[in-house]
Amino acid sequence: MTTIQAAGYIVTNNEAIWGTGKTADEAWADFLRGMSEARVTVLLPSEDMPEEGGSYTRADDYQIKPATTALLAEIEGKGGNIGWRMRGGVACTRDEAEA
Repeated sequence: MTTIQAAGYIVTNNEAIWGTGKTADEAWADFLRGMSEARVTVLLPSEDMPEEGGSYTRADDYQIKPATTALLAEIEGKGGNIGWRMRGGVACTRDEAEA
């Protein structure tokens, strides 16, 4: 079994991948940028839903995880709604998880 190496980070809700970056901060900024472009408000755990309603999500529903080069490349090519796995604490492609 080969060793999995992290090359960057993803932001995920353990289903889809919503942001990527070389650092955890870059991945979170990418996530926030995408949510802003989609007009989705990201609420902190202490914040209530906006009175005006609209689309919103809670920041604490998302996690930052280290990710492999191959997974980051797959996301770049196909977007974040792809199959992926965790191996050794690192998010990776399905192929890498089975190697």
